[in-house]
Amino acid sequence: MRFQIALAVRHLRSGGWQTALIVGGVAVAVTLVIFISGLITGLQQRLVSTITGSIPHITVEAPERILRIPEHIEGTPDGAAIVAKREQRLWQTDTVDNCQCLERELAKFAHVTAVSPAVGGTALLIAGGSEASVRVLGAMPMRQNQISGITDDLIEGTYLDLGADQIVVGYTLAKEFTLELGDRLRLATGAGTTETFRVAGIVYQAQENVDGSSVYINLRAGQSLFRTGTRVTTLSLKVDDVFAANAVADAIAASFDLNVDTWMRQTPRLLSALKAQSGSSLLISAFSLVASGFAIASVLIVSVLKRSREIGILKAIGARRKQILIVFTIEGLVIGVLGSIVGGALGSAIVLLLASIRQPARIPGQIPDPLFPGIITPNLLLVTMLAGILIAVVASVLPARQAADLDPVDVIHSG
Repeated sequence: MRFQIALAVRHLRSGGWQTALIVGGVAVAVTLVIFISGLITGLQQRLVSTITGSIPHITVEAPERILRIPEHIEGTPDGAAIVAKREQRLWQTDTVDNCQCLERELAKFAHVTAVSPAVGGTALLIAGGSEASVRVLGAMPMRQNQISGITDDLIEGTYLDLGADQIVVGYTLAKEFTLELGDRLRLATGAGTTETFRVAGIVYQAQENVDGSSVYINLRAGQSLFRTGTRVTTLSLKVDDVFAANAVADAIAASFDLNVDTWMRQTPRLLSALKAQSGSSLLISAFSLVASGFAIASVLIVSVLKRSREIGILKAIGARRKQILIVFTIEGLVIGVLGSIVGGALGSAIVLLLASIRQPARIPGQIPDPLFPGIITPNLLLVTMLAGILIAVVASVLPARQAADLDPVDVIHSG
């Protein structure tokens, strides 16, 4: 084995610029695949984060109770007609009892990373002589922040230490009502409850329907506003894999008599578009890898075929076919490892450098987003580098096998 290693190293050293060129070819191919895949992966993750970052992945609510009209009322004569009228309640919401116990049980399900009990409902926002219908969410700030990431989207003010008389409003809503920190507003519900709040924060979540119609208060204030006592109306869940939301929701629905919904079922068209993008990303990365593989293979095949005369001389002095294949396998392995390391480092550096470039913030106070949202994952690096090494080894061994099967006299004479 020492002979094969020494011979392989000698071949690589004697190759000089040719060896460097082959290693550079492998490095460029690996760099290209990492660059394309990193940008596509980053773009997809930004899209998913923008869509699901400020909403719960799973929503658990009390089951809808439908009043049943009896077919017969005891004490009425036979054949008597029963006349009834069923109307939908406009403001009163069903509540979840024993929320603390339920919260602990929900946190035990696989993939669940955060659970936030809350009281939600519709109210009328009144400020400066104007009014608008808004969606109110009363929750424990620390818990809800794990679901919606409100602190990451705050333009000004605070959310985590929200008091009972304080409120956080969406950016579009604040702009419409010309609200600033410290301003006062009122919330009125259909139950006749009216509470006054002071603006403690303004949040921009990059979704018009959220920023223009949502306000946030703490849980106690929400329970008081909607008169739910110590009960809640909903529990919001976050999972570590957004595409596992349906499976987790089905498991919860099978265990509890509750209404369970997911972001995937609420936005089927969006889910279809994300799946299509995932498939396209995989195909682009695969074709980039295949194209780069052919480029690597063509360079290495030509290099090996040029050494047919050397192979003939080795066989003439007694080298066995297995030894010759080992020599070229070692050469391909060294070239693949060196090229993959250089390409992995270069590709990662380019993607991370582009990701550090920030685009101008859309609104004052917001943290600027990356212009090129590239992401480098360990799996991407590992798979691409292993593919580069494998291609280099195969491209070195296959032509060497053909050359090793030739008669040494004919190879030397033709060379």
